[in-house]
Amino acid sequence: MYYRYCILSQTGNETTGMERGSYQAIRDKLRKENFHILSLEPDLIKSLDFYLKRKKIKTHALAEFFEDLSNTLETGLSIHEAIMTLEESTVEPALKRALPQIGAGLLRGLSLTEAFSQTEVFPWQVLSMLRVGEKSGSLERVFGDLAGHYSREADFLRSLRGALVYPSVIFCLLVAVMFYVSFQVIPHLEALLPIKENAHFATRLLLSLNHFLKDYWFVCLSVPFTLVFVFSRLKTSQIDRIRDFYYRIPVVGPLIKDMAYSFLFSDLAILQRNGIGIIEALTLVEETAIDKFFADKIRRVKDAVMSGLSLWQALKEAAFFPKPVYSSIRKGEEMGSLDKYLQNLAGSYFKKVTRRIDALLSFIQPAFLMLCASLLLFIVSAFIIPVYSNLSNIAGGNVKF
Repeated sequence: MYYRYCILSQTGNETTGMERGSYQAIRDKLRKENFHILSLEPDLIKSLDFYLKRKKIKTHALAEFFEDLSNTLETGLSIHEAIMTLEESTVEPALKRALPQIGAGLLRGLSLTEAFSQTEVFPWQVLSMLRVGEKSGSLERVFGDLAGHYSREADFLRSLRGALVYPSVIFCLLVAVMFYVSFQVIPHLEALLPIKENAHFATRLLLSLNHFLKDYWFVCLSVPFTLVFVFSRLKTSQIDRIRDFYYRIPVVGPLIKDMAYSFLFSDLAILQRNGIGIIEALTLVEETAIDKFFADKIRRVKDAVMSGLSLWQALKEAAFFPKPVYSSIRKGEEMGSLDKYLQNLAGSYFKKVTRRIDALLSFIQPAFLMLCASLLLFIVSAFIIPVYSNLSNIAGGNVKF
């Protein structure tokens, strides 16, 4: 968030400016510099513009970019010439805005890492790897490793999105059908078929749900926003306890854990292969982990390694990783090819997650179809029963239902 401030210096000079950060951090910074704050207000337009422009580059675009960059460097072009060449061919909006900034930074004498960092759109793996590549003089290899890493990650995210599209579409259709039936269909049927208090249970239940939706539709629509608001106001410790619960959910919990394993070992493998020590690699992964619970596990592993244990011993002591993990890493450390074994573990868990997603999808699709059929049968039966009851009355009670 951007904040506009108006301050008064010790000499009595009034100064205005703009700063990016949190309200508390900016206020503390100005007070520490002995400024008297006259006003400190958010600039919503500047903040919105910043967040729209700093949108992170999509994973598949990163994979294509680093593959093209590696191939371009092999032709003998300099890094600046390669960047300018790719600027003309890229179609990713965030990348298209970032490449001119990188080129300008290189012309000003910035290092490649600094030039990439100033754009604020590249992930931490890229910046760490570029720093290593510049020191070791192996940028082409770094670009190739980054291309492979993001290509695997893009494939994974593509399969995950494919698994979520079908349930999401069906769920939205169910909600739309529910509201349409409640507002357009049921009121007409209710008017045509006066229903008594002793009507069938399905009929009374459907009418009760219909009246609730008509009278309190705004409550139903506000539930997701309320949940997001409540979650954003929770304390860090409370959020961590909720995240701890993720891993205990049947079916979903093991899937989330295997996903975390896959990303962890893939990150460690690419960092190790390019000369970053295991302690520094664990620190980088810990600092950028979204899941605080998993970050705590990584920190414990790092602390154990710093105390003198090998990586496989630290993983075993953490009591969170399965036996095949530290057995494989032990073999990799003994053979001096830890990066290869880490990459094999990442690939293994990637395939395992893909199989789990496919299995889950094969169950979800028919389950949603059954749910749709059940809902349709419930609505139809709720009004067919009164129809037959009225026909029975017309027939003098000779037809019973």
